[in-house]
Amino acid sequence: MVNKYKKEKFHFDISLSILNHLGRNLYRSFATVLGEAISNSWDADATNVYIYVDKDNNSMYIKDDGHGMTGRDFQDRFLKIGYSKRKECSVSPQRNRPFIGRKGIGKLALLSCAKRITILSKTPGGQYVGGTIDNSGLDLAIAEDLTPVDYPLEELNPDLFKNYLKNHKQGTLIYFEAFNEGIKHSLAFLKKTIALYFRFSLLDKKFNIFLNDEKITVSCLDDLAMNTEFLWNLNNIDDPYIQRLKSVFTIKESTDLRVKDSVKGFIASVIKPRYLKITTTDERVGVDLFVNGRLRLHFLKKCPFFPN
Repeated sequence: MVNKYKKEKFHFDISLSILNHLGRNLYRSFATVLGEAISNSWDADATNVYIYVDKDNNSMYIKDDGHGMTGRDFQDRFLKIGYSKRKECSVSPQRNRPFIGRKGIGKLALLSCAKRITILSKTPGGQYVGGTIDNSGLDLAIAEDLTPVDYPLEELNPDLFKNYLKNHKQGTLIYFEAFNEGIKHSLAFLKKTIALYFRFSLLDKKFNIFLNDEKITVSCLDDLAMNTEFLWNLNNIDDPYIQRLKSVFTIKESTDLRVKDSVKGFIASVIKPRYLKITTTDERVGVDLFVNGRLRLHFLKKCPFFPN
């Protein structure tokens, strides 16, 4: 029986190697990382997301005008793997947007997809904060079984962003230097992929995405529209894809359907299944049906038309 003991406070101490087990190497494609970054901008109430891809130098900048981060936000939220915004609320603070970021695990792919990743952020009226992750240094820290406290981020070089700070009053900038797998896709492909994965940006005038200063619009989906055969419009939805489909392309049949309640949307089919495949990826256009948070029906492979 223990009747005397030394009273001490203990806490968990997690090795950096857990990052690899959680999915630091989940980086699948350049488009995947792009999607993770855009999701963060949406959740941060950004109106505009600017993506600058430099294929020759294998690098990319992403800039948004969201609410930005303080030093505490950067440490306790952005760098906290597994941090869930939904624990505090289910929608963004300013625009009441439903959060599309999940548990923060996808952030590992975002922060390990290139040789070096530098983050710079500021809130309205605040000062810029941020740091640089050198993944070769992180690899060494993992090999030496260090804890997160033993591996501070590098101090960032503000000159990296000097060409992107004009009129930037708030928001976050991320610079990706030397992508691990290179940037293999054309800008046309990336525009189409962004338009598919973030189709709601074509509907929401308060969320715009630009790639090398060209706005992502419904015309980026012309390859899909060109091969659309049948269309079913539910409760007469006014959708830019339908408008362009009918004004520019020829479809075999369009049907207006009336359904109960206030649900609106549309269902479309293509001439052949192969037209659903997104070129050079394993992704296909499709639909996932969730009931009470659980996947109930799965059509094709994945649905890039809607957020997570």
